[in-house]
Amino acid sequence: MKGSDIRKIVSEFEADEMGVDRFTVAMRRKLTKKRKEGRGGWNNDCRIETLLAMLHEHAGKGDMVDIANFAMMVWNRENPNG
Repeated sequence: MKGSDIRKIVSEFEADEMGVDRFTVAMRRKLTKKRKEGRGGWNNDCRIETLLAMLHEHAGKGDMVDIANFAMMVWNRENPNG
């Protein structure tokens, strides 16, 4: 199913699974790119308030992958034990 048009998937389960898998790949690629640029520390060095501000800033820019990555960071900081 990799590379399939998500709009043509009939099963809701398959669409959900494929959508999450594809989005996760995009998130990981962006995180890797930013790490190579020297970004990091969200898990312990950065204040949650700073992460929330960055989430809101990027929401205005409309990059869904950035929004998801910042949401992931905030969620993990607020839920350290999952």
